[in-house]
Amino acid sequence: MELGEKAALVRPRMAELERNGWAHELGEPVRAEGLPPALADLYRHFNGLSTRIGLIDVRAAEDVLAELSRKGTGDLHEPTPNLLQFGNVCVSFVLCAGLDSGAVHLLDGDAYIDAVEQGKTLPTDPIAPNPVAFADAFLFGPRYRELIDLAGGYQAPEDEEEDEWRLLIEGLGFT
Repeated sequence: MELGEKAALVRPRMAELERNGWAHELGEPVRAEGLPPALADLYRHFNGLSTRIGLIDVRAAEDVLAELSRKGTGDLHEPTPNLLQFGNVCVSFVLCAGLDSGAVHLLDGDAYIDAVEQGKTLPTDPIAPNPVAFADAFLFGPRYRELIDLAGGYQAPEDEEEDEWRLLIEGLGFT
């Protein structure tokens, strides 16, 4: 099943996922002109994803465009000059896409801040060849739990049991 088909199956079920006043969100597809092609391709399937507070956050295309326009204009050292942030996982891990390659990287936010402060480059390894492959496998697919583990895991055992997003994609047979 293609990523767009998965998003179309999930979207009508999003209202079921409210927890403690926090509504999960999955934006409608958009044309994201001005973004690198690999990221623009992601937004053809959905425009932002927000699950349980801080667990998964894929920014809306307009926010990523704003990030792109600011890239390289600040006074701080840029430890990942060829990467563009497009989301977060487990609050403190940053999702980035390569500006040239489109490859998706997951960065530890603390390591990123240390690299900025020390003026060093932050070495990274891609976890997916592009944002669409990443979303298909990790956000809407069988590698979702692996993504959470890569980002430090659930804070408490009951958090995994209560992860509404995980339960939804498992219930739809995506994992």
